[in-house]
Amino acid sequence: MVQRILLKGCYLNGKSVMKKAVMTMIMGAALLTLSSCGQAKNSEDAQKTQNDNITGSDLAELENLTGEYEYLSDYGTGKLMIQKSSNGYDISDYESESSCRFLADSSNIETIENNRIYVKYPEQVFSDDTVNFSYYVLEYSTDEINVYYGEAGFEEAQLLYHATKKTEVRADVYEYEGEYNSYDVSEPALEIKKNDDETYQIQIDLFRLWGFYDDAGKITEEGLEFAATGPGGNEVNGVIKLEEDIAVVTIFGQEWLDFAGLSEYRFYKTSDVPDIDDFPANQQESNMQDAADTGSGAAADELLDSFINGLADAVDYEDSASTFSVSDLNMDSEEGDAYSIGERVDLDNDGENELIINGPYGGIYLDARDDKVYEFAAGEGTALILSYTCYNGAVWIMYSNRSSAGFEFYHMEKFEGADNLTAEMNFGEEFDVNNAEAGIKYTLNGAEISYDEYTELCSKIFAAEVNTN
Repeated sequence: MVQRILLKGCYLNGKSVMKKAVMTMIMGAALLTLSSCGQAKNSEDAQKTQNDNITGSDLAELENLTGEYEYLSDYGTGKLMIQKSSNGYDISDYESESSCRFLADSSNIETIENNRIYVKYPEQVFSDDTVNFSYYVLEYSTDEINVYYGEAGFEEAQLLYHATKKTEVRADVYEYEGEYNSYDVSEPALEIKKNDDETYQIQIDLFRLWGFYDDAGKITEEGLEFAATGPGGNEVNGVIKLEEDIAVVTIFGQEWLDFAGLSEYRFYKTSDVPDIDDFPANQQESNMQDAADTGSGAAADELLDSFINGLADAVDYEDSASTFSVSDLNMDSEEGDAYSIGERVDLDNDGENELIINGPYGGIYLDARDDKVYEFAAGEGTALILSYTCYNGAVWIMYSNRSSAGFEFYHMEKFEGADNLTAEMNFGEEFDVNNAEAGIKYTLNGAEISYDEYTELCSKIFAAEVNTN
């Protein structure tokens, strides 16, 4: 009787599949040792150490194909691997962690031609050194390989599976690199470029406010951290974090908050290629201009102080010929409808702080410019309750109307200078009591939106809202 060893234990598509194992059997006085996936130490006739048919160009093709490819198998995600080894190249096919089809090397490759690798693999080895072969054809293109299998020869090989190259996740966080636009002006305002030493050049241009430049930003657990010179000449620190294609820039420190009135800014990515080469010279000039522009901040503060102290009147928002003084407001803090002096915040995104007078329906916001104090915004009853919020990297004035049951409506305005309205937004919800089956209607700028869209919008706006009652 001819004794033989079968190296198959799993089945896929009617074909038995070899399991990882090391099998040792004594056959007379001879010991036959098998590899972990069933590749035998065959006789010289069955296997050669190197296939003479493989040329230098073939080896170059294999070099280009090295890597791990994934495919769907009956046992989950399988992997096809092509790796360089001391004996040339290894090609392995693992259906799962515990089973594989073959572990081949260069000696099993019959030929490589027309983007196909022909592998003649010893599937079964008998005790008399005869071998049964299986035939595999690996048809390759960029990052993809189709694997064909035949029992009798290459001519009858049928498609077994399609595998795609596994992409490694880069540890160097290249996704930060690129150009980002400002939501305010829809122009490039953030540039990030990676240096050869793993640090980053970072350019931030805050419109009409200030510019930062750091040529040695570093990746930390917190994000991409940077340090640059601030308006007062002191070092200002910040961090950049990514929310998909949105870069969120946070600038730390009370000095910056006092200067700008805002510490978080958002930018959206427009390109993976930054434009940063000539930034430092331009930024120095830009910062000098920003400093000149914001130098009037002290004068503006003095004007606002003059209003508080009763030495200057404010121009009425609706009638420029009419003015009012602080004495015209009920400043008795013991009364529920009284006004009080609030914070100074850059409410119009111009780099200068406005004065908040807390009071009924959100109070009054005052702006100082052109040597005068102006009423910038004011609450006007339950249908126009004043507040402000930070949305998409800018401060917006908001008017709320919740005066009726089943009805909410909000109007928002964004300024770049109190006399320059640049954007408006309306949103709300309404329940029609005469058509209860229709449910609640949600709208954004006149168009109906879904509940989820409305909820997401409100969560962003109201999370940063500041009430000034």
